Amino acid sequence: MDLDARPYRAFIAVADTGSFSRAAEVLHVSQPALSAQIKEFERRLGFALFARSSRTVALTPEGRLFIDRARRLVTETDWANNAAREIRLNQLRIGAAHFTGDIAERNAVIDSFRHDEPDVPLRVLRRSPPQLHDDLDRGDIDVALLLDFAEDERGGIDARGAIGWILAERPLALWIPVTHPLAHADGPVTAEALRDMPVGMIDRSHGVGVAEGVGRVLLQSGATLRSLPEGDARSVARQCAQLGWCAIDLGWFGDSGGGAMQSHKVEGWTAVTRLIALARPGDRRDGARRFIDRLGPATGHG
Repeated sequence: MDLDARPYRAFIAVADTGSFSRAAEVLHVSQPALSAQIKEFERRLGFALFARSSRTVALTPEGRLFIDRARRLVTETDWANNAAREIRLNQLRIGAAHFTGDIAERNAVIDSFRHDEPDVPLRVLRRSPPQLHDDLDRGDIDVALLLDFAEDERGGIDARGAIGWILAERPLALWIPVTHPLAHADGPVTAEALRDMPVGMIDRSHGVGVAEGVGRVLLQSGATLRSLPEGDARSVARQCAQLGWCAIDLGWFGDSGGGAMQSHKVEGWTAVTRLIALARPGDRRDGARRFIDRLGPATGHG
């Protein structure tokens, strides 16, 4: 198996330079060796690639038809060789939910590993939560970083057959506009105060479990859930600031309402959202094993 695609590279070099001698210089081989390689390649293909004369080298009609396929094969060979090199070097592939780039604890886990283990090539892939679970199942990533919901801090992890670690957690809270009556109420906000009140609701961009769990908490408080054009937590808070509505606060993202929103705890709410790491059980490459060892004992599985 030719992992370097040498005859294809030789063909492309001659086609691009229009000269066997210049192509030989580019490829750092002798001209006779290059000519012999092209002749053998043509023999194996069953057709001539070049029409040769004493002064010019031109592609034959067959060569013109074949050149684009040869370029694609060389590109794919380069990709395959890069993938093989990354595997040899124990590359660590971390899949991270796209919204986690703003979470300090997520960045600290990745940055500290990169600092302490510089010999492990690290690649971070941004994905949606459903894609992270699929990629983990297929083995396309070694570790997934995403958010999880629990009714209280003692709740288990929805690991879906994987092994899980809780990296950090935040209590569920409420963004309240500074002009809203609840923002100036005496004492903490009570769940009863939300009855029949419109509250901006997140969509599934942070994960199905998170969206469904948050929805249950709001419905149990009697709130009226309001969907918005953009359903991620930051956008919901920004839009609700404009509308004068309260919005759910997952605890991970700052005020995106330009100072128009305040985060308040709600009396009686025990739910939390958690930054978690997931990995498949079983054998791992060295880079993945070293990263997972730093996470400590797993806190959930299955």
